[in-house]
Amino acid sequence: MKNVNAGPPDWIPAELLDMVAGDKSRCMEEHGTTQALIDQVNEGNLVNDRSLSCYMFCLLDAFSLVDDEGNLEAEMLLGFLPENLVEKGTEILNACAKQDGADGCERVFNVAKCVQQKVPELWFMV
Repeated sequence: MKNVNAGPPDWIPAELLDMVAGDKSRCMEEHGTTQALIDQVNEGNLVNDRSLSCYMFCLLDAFSLVDDEGNLEAEMLLGFLPENLVEKGTEILNACAKQDGADGCERVFNVAKCVQQKVPELWFMV
């Protein structure tokens, strides 16, 4: 298995990682997600696991990055990217942000799968 990201990429500021730490713990606990599962995703293996997809949804929801129907708020998410990645991020999210799914967890998983396939070098999950 190819190691896509051994740790957070340089473009993710430490302050952002600190900011999400509390919600990360809460979402992991609420959905039964393990750090090992998150690490597996960051090694390039995005597993279709309900605890993982709902964890991703929970984190995005904590930062108001999904709407009431569970769709990704792409414009809001772009605001978290450094300026040098906004153009690439816009291109990727235009292709990936709108996904079908039975609920928010499934839609967010499908967005993540699309993004990881398009730009594995930028993909990282906290």
